[in-house]
Amino acid sequence: MSKKLNLFKSVVTDYSGHLSGERIRELEAEDPISKSLLRQRLCEVNGRRTVVFSVPAALISVVFSVIILLNISKSTVRESVFSLIGLLLTAVGGFCCAVLLYRELKKKRAEIKRSERLVFVYWALFSLGSLMLSAADFSVNVFAFRISFYLALMTVFPLFEVKRALWLAVPYLAAVLALGAVFGASAEVYVISAALTFAYIIISSLVYSSFCCLFICGRQLNTANERCRQINEKDASTGLLNKKGLINRLDEIREKGEAENIAAVFFDIDDFRRYNHIYTDKESDECLYNICNCVRIVAKSKTDIISRYGGDEFVIILQDINEYDLIYFAEQIRKSVERMALPFEDGKKVTVSIGVSSIVEGDLSDYSSMLKEAEDSLALAKNGGRNCVGYMGNVFRAN
Repeated sequence: MSKKLNLFKSVVTDYSGHLSGERIRELEAEDPISKSLLRQRLCEVNGRRTVVFSVPAALISVVFSVIILLNISKSTVRESVFSLIGLLLTAVGGFCCAVLLYRELKKKRAEIKRSERLVFVYWALFSLGSLMLSAADFSVNVFAFRISFYLALMTVFPLFEVKRALWLAVPYLAAVLALGAVFGASAEVYVISAALTFAYIIISSLVYSSFCCLFICGRQLNTANERCRQINEKDASTGLLNKKGLINRLDEIREKGEAENIAAVFFDIDDFRRYNHIYTDKESDECLYNICNCVRIVAKSKTDIISRYGGDEFVIILQDINEYDLIYFAEQIRKSVERMALPFEDGKKVTVSIGVSSIVEGDLSDYSSMLKEAEDSLALAKNGGRNCVGYMGNVFRAN
């Protein structure tokens, strides 16, 4: 018995947390940015739903208005007037409001507050129109016929929190009960109307809360996945992209067509294996870190990608660059590392050898050949005496 009672309590607690918005606030506290994004998303979803719903609602209202006008008689004047007012409110007022909302949503920078107000005004007009139809039902002793239809539509279409749902449903319920008293409805009508309204508040609030929680959780999941992807693509020692990250970024450039031409600068530290034997691992890591910072300073905005390809090998990808600037950029990296004067054995300084690939224009589908060419140019620079730049079978070293 106690287990069933605890289960019941947990279910009630969970539902009350959703109904009160506590779950939403808890998730927003974990991700504050989601609050504004959620509001924007709700505005977009409510706006689209309202605009789409307004078209058939207006057409149906016009059709029924014509039918009522064709069949109006002296005995049905009262209910016909109520129905026509309700249908015209839905068709004319609602449709005009939906048009304004559509124009607002089409703007590049739509005002969220204005869009939210338009959505609420539309459903307020729809509620008023439904109320007039209910009045027509009551006038011919068809009690509480429209309220279930109205509440069903309100549950499916707009996503409103408890307060807004109350602002729409409670006045409607009060008016329906007042009409029931005027036209002599039975006690059963009051009970059914109140029960349906209460059910609407619960269901619509849970739908709203579920939508918000799913949106925030989805955003948090995407953020977590993106962080995992970034961690998986980053080199722990230098903070640069690793080989996997480099390949993924090149694939993105190819798919998006971000550059008209592209080139690779491939470099490594001269005799770094010997450097590792002389110095500690910590000093070797500091050497790599200093060289990475030097490359970042030289690269500035010219460089799209800087990556640690493996060991002491690094690759820099340049986009939209001419041949002269490409050689000049590579030489600037070589000279900058040399000027840092990082100590090596026998009074020597740490230097780098650089290989540059030819510029690939137009078809950027094959990056492997570009990287292979840069690596071959690096080997040429190594064989040419190190501390130089290899390109197109030639070795460059400015004084």
